[in-house]
Amino acid sequence: MKMRTLTVASVATVTAVAAGLAMGDSVTLDLAGVNSNDSFGSPFNEFSLLNLGDVTITGIGWDNVVGNGDDSAVSWGNEMTMAVVDAGDLSGVFISFFPEEGSASAGGVWGPASSGGVIDLAAQGLAFNTTSGSLLVEFFESYDDGADATDAHYESGTVTIEYSVPAPGALALLGLAGLAGRRRRRA
Repeated sequence: MKMRTLTVASVATVTAVAAGLAMGDSVTLDLAGVNSNDSFGSPFNEFSLLNLGDVTITGIGWDNVVGNGDDSAVSWGNEMTMAVVDAGDLSGVFISFFPEEGSASAGGVWGPASSGGVIDLAAQGLAFNTTSGSLLVEFFESYDDGADATDAHYESGTVTIEYSVPAPGALALLGLAGLAGRRRRRA
């Protein structure tokens, strides 16, 4: 796979949860110039590996995504796909920005596509953890028209991925407080 350094912006927020406070955050990826090449997992695909730690991916949104299949005139827009998965076990979600663009002749410009905000993955039953500590974002073709070649590319757009750092449990906090108290008595 071709490692691509995508422009990433990060914005921290704090979310209250029942067991305490969890840190929430998001990353935004700029898609301009990213290629859509081969099937998922191909060494010719472009990807970004985000080292976020053990977090829960809670939402994904996109704005002004424009795809272009004029490079080969063989790809349809519904083939351009983005995987957002845990790098260790590949669990996660696959996004097709142009699901309706597949019934006409191939090639052309598709979009812009916007999600209308960030999709709440937990509400959809799609939230997942990055137990490996890394999030893999891979751009690929659901149907590979030409092996080892660019089928289409993204002209513009951003993708926002929201995640939360799990809050420490109340028992873990009590355990840490107990260790700190024990340490003071011995000192």
